[in-house]
Amino acid sequence: MLASRCIAALSLAVSLLAAGRASAAPEPTTLPAIITAVQATYSGVTAIRSDFQQTVKNAVTGVEEKQRGRLLLERPRKMRLELGLPLKSAVVSDGTTQWVYAADAKQVIVQKLLGTGSGVEKLIDDLGNLSELFDVTLVPPSIPPRPVHQLTLKPKVAGGVRQLNLTIKRSTFLLQDLDVVDAIGGVVKMSFSGMILGGDIPDAVFSFKPPPGVTVVQM
Repeated sequence: MLASRCIAALSLAVSLLAAGRASAAPEPTTLPAIITAVQATYSGVTAIRSDFQQTVKNAVTGVEEKQRGRLLLERPRKMRLELGLPLKSAVVSDGTTQWVYAADAKQVIVQKLLGTGSGVEKLIDDLGNLSELFDVTLVPPSIPPRPVHQLTLKPKVAGGVRQLNLTIKRSTFLLQDLDVVDAIGGVVKMSFSGMILGGDIPDAVFSFKPPPGVTVVQM
């Protein structure tokens, strides 16, 4: 269950991670201008690395679980998300095969990725469709104001995610915080730090070798 929530949060994080924009242009203030500016920053991003802290809140019990993690992405369709130290769970894809690892269950699920899909793969392949995928509203500035834009996104196609809440730095348009609210009210919060854009990521990063004693399930 936690692995699937990680996948959902990762999908949405990937669709919104962005590089800095040129400072010469006037800072956008209206929602259409902000959406245009955010979408325009994605086109040149091919690799992203970031540390993050994730908080998962159970909708039924209200219990929160916090873990630190690492995220690596490379277009098209390559990703590695790790949670916990020592490693508690991971979602890894080399573009054709996906591994979902859960340490507590001592299990790795391996499955082939077909086509562009509609989840993680689709959003990694296409980072520039914010306004096509979501109905977006701009949250009024806080008092006192903060140097961020806060957006609320609701998927245009109903699914496992009810709503996204984004905090984006005004100066760089880097994603700072992402809250994912699922269909039953559970919340995954991701706060990013130390983000690196661009560069080369070795192909070996996007493959997963199951630890000894782990059951491998082929799907």
